[in-house]
Amino acid sequence: MENKLKLGIAIFLNMAIVILQIFFGLYAHSMALITDAVHNFQDVVSLIIAYVAVVFMAKKPTEKMTFGYLRSEVMAGFINSAFLMGAVFLIIITSIERFFEPVEVNSIYVIVMGAIAFVINSFSAWLLGFHRHGDDGHDHEDLNIRAAYLHLLSDAGISLGVVIGGLFIYFYGVNWVDPLISILFSLYIFKETLPVLKKSYMILMESVPAGISVEKVKQEILKHPEIVEVHDIHIWALSSKDIYLSAHVVFKEKKDLEIFDDILEDIRSSLRKEGINHITIQPEVKGFRCDYTY
Repeated sequence: MENKLKLGIAIFLNMAIVILQIFFGLYAHSMALITDAVHNFQDVVSLIIAYVAVVFMAKKPTEKMTFGYLRSEVMAGFINSAFLMGAVFLIIITSIERFFEPVEVNSIYVIVMGAIAFVINSFSAWLLGFHRHGDDGHDHEDLNIRAAYLHLLSDAGISLGVVIGGLFIYFYGVNWVDPLISILFSLYIFKETLPVLKKSYMILMESVPAGISVEKVKQEILKHPEIVEVHDIHIWALSSKDIYLSAHVVFKEKKDLEIFDDILEDIRSSLRKEGINHITIQPEVKGFRCDYTY
């Protein structure tokens, strides 16, 4: 089964469960069920991002979109994370209020909807986990599907927690368990969302990606004895997988330019190990600096 079809099925099933959980969460006065719906919605957006990545990976850049649509992944991730942070904040405030003004929770709806969500998330995770890798076992599409699979797996665990909470309410009548579960899950969602929000924000601001040192990159380039200086260096990312570098390198003598192609290939090979996969180098000669790229 194609990854696009798998993702499409998972998106449809999880969107259905989000709508049902919100409806029955409001009807049953269960903050835990609504919190689970919010987390499910996070995974729906993650699945949509994964689907978009699968679709747009095949698209070529155009005259209008010279970088293609690589930024769409980050834009969606940032908007999704910002929305979730706001939603989690409101859920925590409402859950705290429930401690002081208890509301009777219809535990039957919580148990049933939590169980349905657990089954759907488990099935969706199995569906995405049941796929083959590419010939080399490392293609980006598989990594993309793997991330979506892990999201759904964690969501199944949260849904199971909702069921357990519903059982406690049903058998022992402890309605305070519902807001407690809601707060605990909200804190978990906050912990998982904050790094995504930070990473997507830093990518949009075109900062140097985490784990990459500009100084280390400079030293890697300066390992070549023909190069005496590196300046105007920029390192940024367009997506979680596409990291770019542009820099000016100054050669000792003009004759060194004759082996520029060999040096460039060596630099590209070494920087790929650092995760930089799009490299543009402008050569210059000491004492004859150029102000244009050729």
